[in-house]
Amino acid sequence: MNEQQANKIRRTPQNRIVTINPGDQGGKRQVAFSEAQKLIHRCITATNYAQAAAISVQLADQLPQDPWPHLVAAESLYLHQQIEPAFHYINRTLEIDPRNIAGFVIKARICLYSGRHADAREMINAAIRLAPNNAQLLFEQGELLSEAGDLAGARKALLKSIELDPGKIGSLLSLSRLPGDNFSGEMIGKVESIIQSRQLPADDQVSAHFALANAYDKKNRMDRHFAHLNAGNSIKNRSLQYNADASRQETEDITGFFSEDFFSRRADICGNPARIIFIVGFPRCGSTLVEHILSSHPSVDSAGEIFALNHAVRYQQQSKGFPARYPHWIGDQPDSTLLEIAENYLHRVEQFNRNTCLTDKLLNNYIHIGLIHLIFPNAKIINVQRNPVGVCYSCYKNLFYLSSVPYSYNLHNLADKYRQYRRLIRHWDQVLPGKIHTIEYEQLVDRQEDVTRDLLEHCGLEWDDACLDFQKNTRTVLTNSSIQVRQPLYQTSVDRWKLCKEYLGPLLELTNG
Repeated sequence: MNEQQANKIRRTPQNRIVTINPGDQGGKRQVAFSEAQKLIHRCITATNYAQAAAISVQLADQLPQDPWPHLVAAESLYLHQQIEPAFHYINRTLEIDPRNIAGFVIKARICLYSGRHADAREMINAAIRLAPNNAQLLFEQGELLSEAGDLAGARKALLKSIELDPGKIGSLLSLSRLPGDNFSGEMIGKVESIIQSRQLPADDQVSAHFALANAYDKKNRMDRHFAHLNAGNSIKNRSLQYNADASRQETEDITGFFSEDFFSRRADICGNPARIIFIVGFPRCGSTLVEHILSSHPSVDSAGEIFALNHAVRYQQQSKGFPARYPHWIGDQPDSTLLEIAENYLHRVEQFNRNTCLTDKLLNNYIHIGLIHLIFPNAKIINVQRNPVGVCYSCYKNLFYLSSVPYSYNLHNLADKYRQYRRLIRHWDQVLPGKIHTIEYEQLVDRQEDVTRDLLEHCGLEWDDACLDFQKNTRTVLTNSSIQVRQPLYQTSVDRWKLCKEYLGPLLELTNG
Protein backbone atom coordinates (compact mmCIF):
# COMPACT_ATOMS: atom_id res chain seq x y z
CA MET A 1 0.00 0.00 0.00
CA ASN A 2 1.41 3.42 -0.88
CA GLU A 3 1.42 6.45 1.41
CA GLN A 4 -1.60 8.00 -0.28
CA GLN A 5 -3.62 4.81 0.26
CA ALA A 6 -2.48 4.58 3.86
CA ASN A 7 -3.60 8.13 4.52
CA LYS A 8 -7.08 7.30 3.21
CA ILE A 9 -7.75 4.79 5.97
CA ARG A 10 -9.39 6.21 9.07
CA ARG A 11 -9.76 4.01 12.11
CA THR A 12 -12.59 5.43 14.17
CA PRO A 13 -11.81 6.05 17.87
CA GLN A 14 -13.82 3.79 20.16
CA ASN A 15 -15.31 6.78 22.00
CA ARG A 16 -16.45 8.54 18.81
CA ILE A 17 -20.16 9.33 19.06
CA VAL A 18 -22.25 7.95 16.19
CA THR A 19 -25.97 8.05 15.43
CA ILE A 20 -27.82 4.78 14.90
CA ASN A 21 -31.40 3.66 14.56
CA PRO A 22 -31.57 -0.07 15.41
CA GLY A 23 -35.20 -0.25 14.37
CA ASP A 24 -36.47 -0.94 17.88
CA GLN A 25 -38.73 1.06 20.16
CA GLY A 26 -35.83 3.29 21.21
CA GLY A 27 -35.58 4.81 17.76
CA LYS A 28 -32.65 6.99 16.71
CA ARG A 29 -29.96 7.45 19.35
CA GLN A 30 -26.38 8.58 19.84
CA VAL A 31 -23.91 6.04 21.21
CA ALA A 32 -20.16 5.46 21.35
CA PHE A 33 -18.75 3.68 18.32
CA SER A 34 -17.67 0.80 20.56
CA GLU A 35 -21.28 0.32 21.73
CA ALA A 36 -22.53 0.26 18.14
CA GLN A 37 -19.92 -2.40 17.35
CA LYS A 38 -21.07 -4.55 20.27
CA LEU A 39 -24.70 -4.23 19.18
CA ILE A 40 -23.82 -5.37 15.66
CA HIS A 41 -21.92 -8.37 17.00
CA ARG A 42 -24.89 -9.30 19.20
CA CYS A 43 -27.20 -9.11 16.19
CA ILE A 44 -24.95 -11.38 14.13
CA THR A 45 -24.61 -13.86 16.99
CA ALA A 46 -28.41 -13.93 17.25
CA THR A 47 -28.62 -14.44 13.43
CA ASN A 48 -30.46 -11.10 13.14
CA TYR A 49 -28.57 -10.20 9.99
CA ALA A 50 -31.08 -7.63 8.72
CA GLN A 51 -30.63 -5.49 11.83
CA ALA A 52 -26.85 -5.96 11.79
CA ALA A 53 -26.77 -4.86 8.15
CA ALA A 54 -29.00 -1.83 8.80
CA ILE A 55 -26.80 -0.55 11.64
CA SER A 56 -23.57 -1.26 9.74
CA VAL A 57 -24.81 0.65 6.69
CA GLN A 58 -25.67 3.62 8.93
CA LEU A 59 -22.13 3.57 10.34
CA ALA A 60 -20.61 3.25 6.87
CA ASP A 61 -22.50 6.37 5.76
CA GLN A 62 -21.18 8.32 8.74
CA LEU A 63 -17.63 6.94 8.58
CA PRO A 64 -16.85 6.76 4.85
CA GLN A 65 -13.07 6.23 5.32
CA ASP A 66 -13.23 3.53 8.01
CA PRO A 67 -13.13 0.06 6.41
CA TRP A 68 -14.69 -1.73 9.41
CA PRO A 69 -18.35 -0.61 9.01
CA HIS A 70 -18.17 -1.36 5.27
CA LEU A 71 -16.69 -4.82 5.93
CA VAL A 72 -19.35 -5.72 8.50
CA ALA A 73 -22.12 -4.28 6.31
CA ALA A 74 -20.91 -6.54 3.49
CA GLU A 75 -20.77 -9.61 5.74
CA SER A 76 -24.20 -8.93 7.28
CA LEU A 77 -25.81 -8.32 3.89
CA TYR A 78 -24.23 -11.51 2.54
CA LEU A 79 -25.56 -13.49 5.50
CA HIS A 80 -28.94 -11.86 4.87
CA GLN A 81 -28.64 -13.04 1.24
CA GLN A 82 -28.59 -9.50 -0.17
CA ILE A 83 -25.78 -10.07 -2.65
CA GLU A 84 -25.65 -6.93 -4.81
CA PRO A 85 -25.41 -4.51 -1.87
CA ALA A 86 -22.94 -6.89 -0.21
CA PHE A 87 -20.69 -6.55 -3.27
CA HIS A 88 -20.99 -2.76 -3.05
CA TYR A 89 -19.79 -2.60 0.54
CA ILE A 90 -17.04 -5.18 0.20
CA ASN A 91 -15.69 -3.41 -2.86
CA ARG A 92 -15.72 -0.16 -0.91
CA THR A 93 -13.84 -1.91 1.94
CA LEU A 94 -11.06 -2.97 -0.41
CA GLU A 95 -11.00 0.46 -2.05
CA ILE A 96 -10.36 2.05 1.35
CA ASP A 97 -7.93 -0.65 2.48
CA PRO A 98 -6.50 -2.67 -0.45
CA ARG A 99 -4.62 -4.99 1.93
CA ASN A 100 -7.60 -5.84 4.12
CA ILE A 101 -7.28 -9.62 4.51
CA ALA A 102 -10.74 -10.04 6.04
CA GLY A 103 -12.12 -8.09 3.08
CA PHE A 104 -10.63 -10.58 0.61
CA VAL A 105 -12.08 -13.49 2.62
CA ILE A 106 -15.58 -11.99 2.74
CA LYS A 107 -15.46 -11.12 -0.96
CA ALA A 108 -14.38 -14.71 -1.71
CA ARG A 109 -17.45 -16.00 0.13
CA ILE A 110 -19.77 -13.61 -1.69
CA CYS A 111 -18.26 -14.57 -5.07
CA LEU A 112 -18.61 -18.26 -4.25
CA TYR A 113 -22.26 -17.80 -3.28
CA SER A 114 -22.82 -16.02 -6.61
CA GLY A 115 -21.26 -18.89 -8.57
CA ARG A 116 -18.17 -16.84 -9.49
CA HIS A 117 -15.72 -19.62 -8.59
CA ALA A 118 -12.68 -18.17 -10.38
CA ASP A 119 -13.14 -14.80 -8.65
CA ALA A 120 -13.58 -16.52 -5.30
CA ARG A 121 -10.31 -18.42 -5.74
CA GLU A 122 -8.50 -15.24 -6.73
CA MET A 123 -9.78 -13.41 -3.64
CA ILE A 124 -8.66 -16.11 -1.23
CA ASN A 125 -5.33 -16.43 -3.06
CA ALA A 126 -4.86 -12.67 -2.75
CA ALA A 127 -5.35 -12.96 1.01
CA ILE A 128 -2.87 -15.85 1.22
CA ARG A 129 -0.27 -13.85 -0.74
CA LEU A 130 -0.48 -11.23 2.01
CA ALA A 131 -0.15 -13.84 4.78
CA PRO A 132 1.19 -17.10 3.27
CA ASN A 133 1.63 -18.89 6.60
CA ASN A 134 -1.74 -18.02 8.09
CA ALA A 135 -3.50 -21.24 9.16
CA GLN A 136 -6.89 -19.51 9.26
CA LEU A 137 -6.62 -18.38 5.64
CA LEU A 138 -5.69 -21.90 4.54
CA PHE A 139 -8.74 -23.14 6.43
CA GLU A 140 -10.86 -20.58 4.55
CA GLN A 141 -9.30 -21.78 1.28
CA GLY A 142 -10.09 -25.40 2.17
CA GLU A 143 -13.71 -24.55 2.93
CA LEU A 144 -14.07 -22.56 -0.28
CA LEU A 145 -12.57 -25.30 -2.45
CA SER A 146 -14.75 -27.94 -0.80
CA GLU A 147 -17.91 -25.95 -1.46
CA ALA A 148 -16.80 -25.37 -5.07
CA GLY A 149 -16.24 -29.11 -5.57
CA ASP A 150 -12.42 -29.22 -5.60
CA LEU A 151 -12.04 -31.85 -2.87
CA ALA A 152 -8.39 -32.61 -3.63
CA GLY A 153 -7.51 -28.92 -3.38
CA ALA A 154 -9.53 -28.64 -0.18
CA ARG A 155 -7.65 -31.57 1.39
CA LYS A 156 -4.28 -30.04 0.46
CA ALA A 157 -5.19 -26.63 1.95
CA LEU A 158 -6.57 -28.12 5.17
CA LEU A 159 -3.53 -30.35 5.70
CA LYS A 160 -1.28 -27.32 5.22
CA SER A 161 -3.38 -25.38 7.73
CA ILE A 162 -3.02 -28.19 10.28
CA GLU A 163 0.71 -28.42 9.58
CA LEU A 164 1.05 -24.74 10.45
CA ASP A 165 -1.24 -25.04 13.47
CA PRO A 166 -1.85 -28.62 14.70
CA GLY A 167 -4.53 -27.29 17.05
CA LYS A 168 -6.53 -25.58 14.30
CA ILE A 169 -9.86 -27.16 15.24
CA GLY A 170 -11.85 -25.77 12.30
CA SER A 171 -9.40 -27.31 9.83
CA LEU A 172 -9.52 -30.64 11.66
CA LEU A 173 -13.32 -30.67 11.53
CA SER A 174 -13.38 -29.80 7.82
CA LEU A 175 -10.78 -32.46 7.05
CA SER A 176 -12.82 -35.06 8.94
CA ARG A 177 -15.78 -34.34 6.63
CA LEU A 178 -13.90 -35.01 3.39
CA PRO A 179 -14.23 -38.43 1.72
CA GLY A 180 -11.88 -41.12 2.93
CA ASP A 181 -10.09 -41.85 6.19
CA ASN A 182 -8.03 -38.68 6.63
CA PHE A 183 -7.07 -39.11 10.30
CA SER A 184 -4.03 -41.15 11.28
CA GLY A 185 -3.85 -42.68 14.73
CA GLU A 186 -1.31 -40.00 15.62
CA MET A 187 -3.68 -37.22 14.58
CA ILE A 188 -6.53 -38.72 16.58
CA GLY A 189 -4.26 -38.94 19.61
CA LYS A 190 -3.33 -35.28 19.30
CA VAL A 191 -6.96 -34.18 19.13
CA GLU A 192 -7.85 -36.39 22.09
CA SER A 193 -5.02 -34.74 24.04
CA ILE A 194 -6.19 -31.26 23.06
CA ILE A 195 -9.69 -32.04 24.37
CA GLN A 196 -8.35 -33.56 27.60
CA SER A 197 -6.24 -30.47 28.26
CA ARG A 198 -9.50 -28.57 28.90
CA GLN A 199 -7.95 -25.45 27.38
CA LEU A 200 -10.37 -25.14 24.49
CA PRO A 201 -13.24 -22.64 24.36
CA ALA A 202 -16.66 -24.31 24.30
CA ASP A 203 -17.17 -23.88 20.54
CA ASP A 204 -13.81 -25.49 19.79
CA GLN A 205 -14.59 -28.33 22.20
CA VAL A 206 -17.74 -29.04 20.22
CA SER A 207 -15.89 -28.99 16.89
CA ALA A 208 -13.10 -31.22 18.22
CA HIS A 209 -15.60 -33.81 19.46
CA PHE A 210 -17.42 -33.79 16.10
CA ALA A 211 -14.11 -34.12 14.23
CA LEU A 212 -13.21 -37.20 16.26
CA ALA A 213 -16.74 -38.60 15.90
CA ASN A 214 -16.31 -38.37 12.12
CA ALA A 215 -12.85 -39.94 12.27
CA TYR A 216 -13.98 -42.88 14.40
CA ASP A 217 -17.07 -43.35 12.21
CA LYS A 218 -14.84 -43.92 9.19
CA LYS A 219 -12.81 -46.44 11.17
CA ASN A 220 -16.03 -48.25 12.22
CA ARG A 221 -15.23 -47.59 15.89
CA MET A 222 -18.87 -46.91 16.72
CA ASP A 223 -18.37 -46.91 20.48
CA ARG A 224 -15.82 -44.08 20.27
CA HIS A 225 -17.81 -42.43 17.48
CA PHE A 226 -20.90 -42.15 19.63
CA ALA A 227 -18.98 -41.21 22.79
CA HIS A 228 -17.67 -38.11 21.00
CA LEU A 229 -21.04 -37.43 19.38
CA ASN A 230 -22.72 -37.38 22.78
CA ALA A 231 -20.01 -35.17 24.26
CA GLY A 232 -20.10 -32.64 21.41
CA ASN A 233 -23.88 -32.52 21.21
CA SER A 234 -24.22 -32.13 24.96
CA ILE A 235 -21.92 -29.10 25.05
CA LYS A 236 -23.59 -27.56 22.02
CA ASN A 237 -27.09 -28.14 23.35
CA ARG A 238 -26.26 -26.29 26.58
CA SER A 239 -25.46 -23.17 24.57
CA LEU A 240 -28.85 -23.11 22.83
CA GLN A 241 -32.34 -22.14 23.94
CA TYR A 242 -34.54 -24.37 21.83
CA ASN A 243 -38.19 -24.03 22.83
CA ALA A 244 -39.92 -27.33 22.08
CA ASP A 245 -43.27 -26.04 23.37
CA ALA A 246 -43.21 -23.09 20.97
CA SER A 247 -42.43 -25.42 18.09
CA ARG A 248 -45.37 -27.67 18.98
CA GLN A 249 -47.66 -24.63 19.23
CA GLU A 250 -46.61 -23.54 15.74
CA THR A 251 -47.65 -26.95 14.41
CA GLU A 252 -51.00 -26.68 16.20
CA ASP A 253 -51.58 -23.19 14.79
CA ILE A 254 -50.87 -24.25 11.22
CA THR A 255 -52.87 -27.48 11.21
CA GLY A 256 -55.78 -25.75 12.94
CA PHE A 257 -55.87 -22.76 10.60
CA PHE A 258 -55.26 -24.31 7.18
CA SER A 259 -58.34 -26.53 7.02
CA GLU A 260 -60.21 -27.92 4.02
CA ASP A 261 -62.90 -25.32 4.70
CA PHE A 262 -60.30 -22.51 4.59
CA PHE A 263 -59.04 -23.60 1.17
CA SER A 264 -62.57 -23.93 -0.19
CA ARG A 265 -63.28 -20.35 0.92
CA ARG A 266 -60.10 -19.04 -0.77
CA ALA A 267 -60.45 -21.14 -3.93
CA ASP A 268 -60.95 -18.07 -6.15
CA ILE A 269 -57.55 -16.49 -5.52
CA CYS A 270 -55.62 -16.45 -8.81
CA GLY A 271 -52.11 -16.23 -7.43
CA ASN A 272 -48.84 -15.42 -9.17
CA PRO A 273 -47.96 -17.62 -12.19
CA ALA A 274 -44.23 -17.94 -11.35
CA ARG A 275 -42.81 -21.48 -11.65
CA ILE A 276 -41.00 -22.14 -8.38
CA ILE A 277 -39.99 -25.61 -7.21
CA PHE A 278 -40.02 -25.70 -3.40
CA ILE A 279 -37.94 -28.57 -2.00
CA VAL A 280 -38.90 -29.30 1.60
CA GLY A 281 -38.18 -31.94 4.19
CA PHE A 282 -36.33 -32.69 7.40
CA PRO A 283 -32.63 -31.74 7.58
CA ARG A 284 -30.23 -34.36 6.14
CA CYS A 285 -33.04 -36.00 4.16
CA GLY A 286 -31.26 -35.89 0.80
CA SER A 287 -32.76 -32.61 -0.35
CA THR A 288 -29.43 -31.18 -1.53
CA LEU A 289 -29.10 -34.22 -3.80
CA VAL A 290 -32.57 -33.60 -5.27
CA GLU A 291 -31.77 -29.91 -5.73
CA HIS A 292 -28.49 -30.81 -7.44
CA ILE A 293 -30.33 -33.19 -9.80
CA LEU A 294 -32.90 -30.54 -10.70
CA SER A 295 -30.35 -27.74 -11.11
CA SER A 296 -28.43 -29.95 -13.55
CA HIS A 297 -31.37 -29.44 -15.93
CA PRO A 298 -30.76 -26.62 -18.45
CA SER A 299 -34.16 -25.04 -17.67
CA VAL A 300 -33.63 -24.81 -13.90
CA ASP A 301 -31.78 -22.35 -11.70
CA SER A 302 -31.18 -22.84 -7.99
CA ALA A 303 -31.52 -20.32 -5.18
CA GLY A 304 -30.31 -22.79 -2.56
CA GLU A 305 -31.44 -22.42 1.04
CA ILE A 306 -32.83 -18.92 0.75
CA PHE A 307 -35.03 -17.39 3.46
CA ALA A 308 -36.98 -15.28 0.96
CA LEU A 309 -40.42 -16.65 1.83
CA ASN A 310 -39.88 -16.31 5.58
CA HIS A 311 -38.68 -12.73 5.07
CA ALA A 312 -41.58 -11.88 2.77
CA VAL A 313 -44.14 -13.22 5.26
CA ARG A 314 -42.50 -11.41 8.17
CA TYR A 315 -42.26 -8.16 6.21
CA GLN A 316 -45.94 -8.28 5.32
CA GLN A 317 -46.97 -8.90 8.91
CA GLN A 318 -44.72 -6.20 10.37
CA SER A 319 -45.30 -3.54 7.71
CA LYS A 320 -49.08 -3.86 8.05
CA GLY A 321 -48.93 -4.12 11.83
CA PHE A 322 -50.97 -7.32 12.05
CA PRO A 323 -51.20 -8.18 15.77
CA ALA A 324 -52.04 -11.88 15.43
CA ARG A 325 -49.27 -14.44 14.97
CA TYR A 326 -48.81 -16.39 11.76
CA PRO A 327 -50.89 -17.82 10.18
CA HIS A 328 -53.93 -16.36 11.94
CA TRP A 329 -53.54 -12.84 10.49
CA ILE A 330 -54.01 -14.27 7.00
CA GLY A 331 -57.66 -15.08 7.66
CA ASP A 332 -59.05 -11.56 7.30
CA GLN A 333 -56.76 -10.33 4.54
CA PRO A 334 -57.89 -9.72 0.94
CA ASP A 335 -56.30 -11.62 -1.91
CA SER A 336 -54.25 -8.54 -2.82
CA THR A 337 -52.40 -8.73 0.50
CA LEU A 338 -51.42 -12.35 -0.12
CA LEU A 339 -50.28 -11.51 -3.65
CA GLU A 340 -48.03 -8.82 -2.19
CA ILE A 341 -46.19 -11.62 -0.38
CA ALA A 342 -45.61 -13.34 -3.73
CA GLU A 343 -44.26 -10.13 -5.29
CA ASN A 344 -42.01 -9.51 -2.28
CA TYR A 345 -40.70 -13.08 -2.54
CA LEU A 346 -39.97 -12.78 -6.27
CA HIS A 347 -38.09 -9.53 -5.68
CA ARG A 348 -35.88 -11.31 -3.14
CA VAL A 349 -35.04 -14.19 -5.49
CA GLU A 350 -34.69 -12.25 -8.74
CA GLN A 351 -30.88 -12.41 -8.56
CA PHE A 352 -31.12 -16.21 -8.97
CA ASN A 353 -34.12 -16.44 -11.29
CA ARG A 354 -32.79 -16.31 -14.87
CA ASN A 355 -34.43 -19.43 -16.26
CA THR A 356 -37.75 -21.23 -16.73
CA CYS A 357 -37.87 -22.65 -13.19
CA LEU A 358 -36.22 -21.79 -9.89
CA THR A 359 -35.63 -24.16 -6.98
CA ASP A 360 -35.96 -22.96 -3.39
CA LYS A 361 -34.52 -25.49 -0.95
CA LEU A 362 -35.28 -23.98 2.43
CA LEU A 363 -36.46 -27.19 4.08
CA ASN A 364 -38.57 -25.49 6.71
CA ASN A 365 -40.87 -24.12 4.01
CA TYR A 366 -43.00 -27.19 4.70
CA ILE A 367 -44.76 -25.00 7.28
CA HIS A 368 -45.76 -22.64 4.43
CA ILE A 369 -47.17 -25.18 1.96
CA GLY A 370 -50.70 -23.87 2.50
CA LEU A 371 -49.61 -20.30 1.77
CA ILE A 372 -47.54 -21.40 -1.24
CA HIS A 373 -50.62 -23.12 -2.66
CA LEU A 374 -52.50 -19.80 -2.51
CA ILE A 375 -49.89 -17.39 -3.83
CA PHE A 376 -48.03 -19.62 -6.33
CA PRO A 377 -50.59 -22.00 -7.86
CA ASN A 378 -48.02 -23.22 -10.44
CA ALA A 379 -45.43 -24.03 -7.77
CA LYS A 380 -44.28 -27.60 -7.34
CA ILE A 381 -43.72 -28.98 -3.84
CA ILE A 382 -41.11 -31.73 -3.57
CA ASN A 383 -40.97 -33.40 -0.16
CA VAL A 384 -37.82 -35.48 0.35
CA GLN A 385 -38.16 -38.23 2.94
CA ARG A 386 -35.67 -40.64 4.45
CA ASN A 387 -35.89 -43.37 7.06
CA PRO A 388 -36.83 -41.37 10.21
CA VAL A 389 -34.15 -42.96 12.39
CA GLY A 390 -31.53 -42.56 9.69
CA VAL A 391 -32.34 -38.92 9.01
CA CYS A 392 -32.37 -37.97 12.71
CA TYR A 393 -29.11 -39.83 13.34
CA SER A 394 -27.58 -37.94 10.41
CA CYS A 395 -28.70 -34.68 12.04
CA TYR A 396 -27.20 -35.72 15.38
CA LYS A 397 -23.81 -36.42 13.76
CA ASN A 398 -23.64 -33.05 11.98
CA LEU A 399 -22.59 -29.70 13.36
CA PHE A 400 -24.82 -27.19 11.57
CA TYR A 401 -23.78 -23.70 10.54
CA LEU A 402 -24.65 -20.97 13.05
CA SER A 403 -26.88 -23.27 15.15
CA SER A 404 -29.44 -23.25 12.33
CA VAL A 405 -30.98 -26.55 13.48
CA PRO A 406 -31.22 -26.00 17.25
CA TYR A 407 -33.21 -29.16 18.01
CA SER A 408 -30.59 -31.46 16.46
CA TYR A 409 -28.27 -31.63 19.48
CA ASN A 410 -30.61 -33.65 21.68
CA LEU A 411 -32.13 -37.02 20.71
CA HIS A 412 -35.46 -36.33 22.44
CA ASN A 413 -35.81 -32.93 20.71
CA LEU A 414 -34.94 -34.54 17.38
CA ALA A 415 -37.60 -37.22 17.73
CA ASP A 416 -40.20 -34.66 18.81
CA LYS A 417 -39.42 -32.30 15.92
CA TYR A 418 -39.55 -35.12 13.40
CA ARG A 419 -43.04 -36.06 14.61
CA GLN A 420 -44.16 -32.46 14.05
CA TYR A 421 -42.70 -32.44 10.53
CA ARG A 422 -44.42 -35.75 9.73
CA ARG A 423 -47.71 -34.49 11.15
CA LEU A 424 -47.62 -31.36 8.98
CA ILE A 425 -46.82 -33.27 5.79
CA ARG A 426 -49.73 -35.66 6.48
CA HIS A 427 -51.98 -32.66 7.14
CA TRP A 428 -51.10 -31.06 3.78
CA ASP A 429 -51.69 -34.38 2.02
CA GLN A 430 -55.16 -34.47 3.58
CA VAL A 431 -56.27 -30.89 2.87
CA LEU A 432 -54.37 -30.44 -0.42
CA PRO A 433 -54.39 -33.92 -1.95
CA GLY A 434 -51.93 -34.35 -4.81
CA LYS A 435 -50.11 -31.08 -4.08
CA ILE A 436 -46.94 -32.72 -2.72
CA HIS A 437 -44.66 -35.02 -4.71
CA THR A 438 -42.74 -37.16 -2.22
CA ILE A 439 -39.34 -38.65 -3.00
CA GLU A 440 -38.00 -41.43 -0.80
CA TYR A 441 -34.23 -41.03 -0.51
CA GLU A 442 -33.68 -44.77 -0.32
CA GLN A 443 -35.64 -45.29 -3.54
CA LEU A 444 -33.67 -42.55 -5.27
CA VAL A 445 -30.43 -44.31 -4.35
CA ASP A 446 -31.78 -47.71 -5.43
CA ARG A 447 -33.66 -46.66 -8.59
CA GLN A 448 -32.00 -43.41 -9.61
CA GLU A 449 -33.27 -43.12 -13.19
CA ASP A 450 -36.88 -44.12 -12.47
CA VAL A 451 -37.20 -41.70 -9.55
CA THR A 452 -35.48 -38.92 -11.51
CA ARG A 453 -37.83 -39.37 -14.47
CA ASP A 454 -40.86 -39.17 -12.15
CA LEU A 455 -39.42 -36.04 -10.55
CA LEU A 456 -38.85 -34.24 -13.84
CA GLU A 457 -42.27 -35.23 -15.12
CA HIS A 458 -43.94 -33.88 -11.98
CA CYS A 459 -42.07 -30.59 -12.41
CA GLY A 460 -43.13 -30.34 -16.06
CA LEU A 461 -39.55 -30.67 -17.33
CA GLU A 462 -38.31 -32.55 -20.37
CA TRP A 463 -35.91 -35.42 -19.74
CA ASP A 464 -32.21 -34.46 -19.76
CA ASP A 465 -29.32 -36.89 -19.25
CA ALA A 466 -27.44 -34.27 -17.23
CA CYS A 467 -29.81 -34.97 -14.34
CA LEU A 468 -28.32 -38.48 -14.02
CA ASP A 469 -24.77 -37.10 -13.99
CA PHE A 470 -25.56 -34.55 -11.29
CA GLN A 471 -22.08 -34.93 -9.72
CA LYS A 472 -20.67 -33.05 -12.75
CA ASN A 473 -22.77 -30.00 -11.85
CA THR A 474 -20.32 -27.24 -10.89
CA ARG A 475 -22.73 -25.01 -9.00
CA THR A 476 -21.80 -23.87 -5.50
CA VAL A 477 -23.23 -25.96 -2.63
CA LEU A 478 -23.20 -24.29 0.79
CA THR A 479 -24.89 -26.97 2.90
CA ASN A 480 -23.43 -29.82 4.96
CA SER A 481 -24.06 -32.05 1.94
CA SER A 482 -21.65 -30.17 -0.35
CA ILE A 483 -19.21 -33.08 -0.40
CA GLN A 484 -21.72 -35.89 -0.96
CA VAL A 485 -23.27 -34.31 -4.07
CA ARG A 486 -19.86 -34.20 -5.76
CA GLN A 487 -19.93 -38.01 -5.91
CA PRO A 488 -22.16 -40.52 -7.75
CA LEU A 489 -24.96 -42.08 -5.70
CA TYR A 490 -23.78 -44.55 -3.09
CA GLN A 491 -25.54 -46.97 -0.73
CA THR A 492 -23.26 -46.78 2.30
CA SER A 493 -25.21 -44.12 4.22
CA VAL A 494 -28.67 -45.66 3.81
CA ASP A 495 -28.59 -48.05 6.79
CA ARG A 496 -25.51 -46.77 8.60
CA TRP A 497 -27.61 -45.92 11.63
CA LYS A 498 -28.08 -49.65 12.30
CA LEU A 499 -24.40 -49.94 13.32
CA CYS A 500 -25.10 -47.78 16.38
CA LYS A 501 -28.71 -48.74 16.99
CA GLU A 502 -28.03 -49.38 20.68
CA TYR A 503 -27.21 -45.69 21.22
CA LEU A 504 -30.17 -44.11 19.45
CA GLY A 505 -32.78 -44.47 22.20
CA PRO A 506 -35.81 -42.23 21.51
CA LEU A 507 -35.18 -42.18 17.75
CA LEU A 508 -36.07 -45.86 17.45
CA GLU A 509 -39.65 -45.08 18.46
CA LEU A 510 -40.10 -43.12 15.21
CA THR A 511 -40.33 -46.35 13.24
CA ASN A 512 -43.72 -46.98 14.86
CA GLY A 513 -45.36 -44.35 12.70
